[in-house]
Amino acid sequence: MAMPVMTPSAQAFSNDVWMRAVLAHVPGTRALVSDSDGGSFRLYVARRATLPLAHIESVPSALVPSPLPAVSRRPTVAEAQTFLNQLGVPLVLRGVPADHPVTAMLLKAAGHAKVLKTWQRAALDVSGSFDDWLMQNFDHKRRKELKRLKARLSEQGKLELLELKTGETLAPHLAAFLAVESSGWKGKRGTAINSDAEAAKGLAAGLTAMHAQGKVRFWTMTLDGAPVDGGEAVLGKIGYVETFSRFSPGVLLIIEATKALFAEEGLQLADANAIPGHPMIDRIWRDRITCMDVVIAGPRVTAATFAIVSHFHGMKDASRAAAKKIYLRLTGRRQS
Repeated sequence: MAMPVMTPSAQAFSNDVWMRAVLAHVPGTRALVSDSDGGSFRLYVARRATLPLAHIESVPSALVPSPLPAVSRRPTVAEAQTFLNQLGVPLVLRGVPADHPVTAMLLKAAGHAKVLKTWQRAALDVSGSFDDWLMQNFDHKRRKELKRLKARLSEQGKLELLELKTGETLAPHLAAFLAVESSGWKGKRGTAINSDAEAAKGLAAGLTAMHAQGKVRFWTMTLDGAPVDGGEAVLGKIGYVETFSRFSPGVLLIIEATKALFAEEGLQLADANAIPGHPMIDRIWRDRITCMDVVIAGPRVTAATFAIVSHFHGMKDASRAAAKKIYLRLTGRRQS
């Protein structure tokens, strides 16, 4: 298993270094606002919409799942207001962390704001010790089971955990991750990163740029030298060789990564960057980050325009939720 982790302090997916590196590999993206004086806000992954009225809506991608504007430093309220005024239309952001400093500045600067939806996703509070965390989050039976799974996997060959060190090349870890991810169901469905050559180049460019800043953590679990599982605080991607699924390699690697994160100096919180109710990470990382879909606009946007756009998206979201509920009921599938 290979597992990349970008440190939470970087807020990797809204980091300007990351965005500049991947920008050329994300179709249709460009900086909607980029001040010549080096202003801190740049909105990359978004589209201009005309219905019901002109507005901008975030469009998360595989490489940029967070729609927050990229920042090169902690922004000020004045900078946030300038950014919103330069846009000149309502801005719809989906899945943004409610307590993120960029979110906070945008809300303070907004002349209008409406939260469409809130939910929580998994996170890891990196305080205290790993041993205390393990004792508090897993009962004796579960801890014993994790040890058993690791022991059984070790019986299959030489089990090693390789960690990317400062100054080491990223390439072997990234290649292992891409190969592992594409070997399973994602590869069969065509949704693995490697299924899109540009996405793979973008991931490599972004991680390389962040690694140069010392903001990437990457673990590869190998069995007889071959990777068995792959994965990112902000946590991004995990892949595993499905032949070993009975040993829960993804869970084992997350536990090892969690141990390493507790040893990381200055780290306070790791964001799982996962969907609500994720069947694996939610049961391991028990802390939560509140996220929201929100419509905001600068003072230049009229109250009437803002009301029409925010109402439109509220109704659209409600319709989608109702349609999804009916679909799940008819197909018998569980929401995940």
